[in-house]
Amino acid sequence: MASVRSNQRVIGIALAVLSCTLYGVNPLFSVRAFEDGANSRGLMVARFLIAAPLLLAYRFIMVRGVPWPRGRDLVEIFLFGYIGFTFQSFFYFGAIERMDSGLVSIIFYCFPVMAVLLSWWLLRHKPGKVIGICLVATVAGAGLTAGEVSGGETVGVVLTLAGALTYTFYVVLSSRVMPKYDGITGLSIILIGAMFGWLTLWLVRPFGMQVQFPNSTPGWVNVVVIATVGTIFAMAMFFAAMKRVGPGPTSVASAFEPVVTIAVGLLFLDERLTARSVIGAVLVIGAVLLLTVSEARRDVGSLTIATPGGAAHN
Repeated sequence: MASVRSNQRVIGIALAVLSCTLYGVNPLFSVRAFEDGANSRGLMVARFLIAAPLLLAYRFIMVRGVPWPRGRDLVEIFLFGYIGFTFQSFFYFGAIERMDSGLVSIIFYCFPVMAVLLSWWLLRHKPGKVIGICLVATVAGAGLTAGEVSGGETVGVVLTLAGALTYTFYVVLSSRVMPKYDGITGLSIILIGAMFGWLTLWLVRPFGMQVQFPNSTPGWVNVVVIATVGTIFAMAMFFAAMKRVGPGPTSVASAFEPVVTIAVGLLFLDERLTARSVIGAVLVIGAVLLLTVSEARRDVGSLTIATPGGAAHN
């Protein structure tokens, strides 16, 4: 019995790391799609038009007999996708369109500290004593990283921070509803909401927003990879890991995602990481790990950092 539990734990951790790896390589395929003529808005419209129906079909086939949310819960979960996920992806991929993906990933990972502070304010989940250390380390790390950004990329930093703040509200508010239902059902509704959110933006086109799709088949292949491998498969592996090892260890593994994103940028996108950025990354990732372990021990780890990289941020 102990051997079986040990094997399940090893498999669970491996699935969590693989999930974060799949999320971490999304910027590679998004940049390739941008090079083929797409912009971040066209990429997201196409992504959710592919991912949402596929996950919904999977839910109907594999999750039979499980009731759908109704009433207020259904509306809230749909709005998490329609508003929260839509604008988080708008900000995050808009930032990647403008600056190095590794820098975006490091700055974006301010969100776990934001989530703990917001849950303290809204849900009265008082954080542990390490929150002060984590807050200082995260701000210092993000500041060092942002200092590497050129003046022309300032908009990218603003978009990244806006995405982190949007995702923070999404994580904290959804934590009151999502645990009532199985992960696939909840995420199916969220992706449907995000699909309709992006279709609304495409239809309304606020501030003259332009939507550009890839110009050729290779560009569309990158979009399909993001919608399937980088969205559906990554989500499925995350929840499979959660089922085997629980939210704490699964959440700790999410700190591996920015490492993957940085490595992909260095190896495939000709991005550069200076000593200053390395120190910033170490501070941010270290703060995330410390905070997640601390909060998991207090049984709120799933609230703190359950990401797409857990819930679905990218």
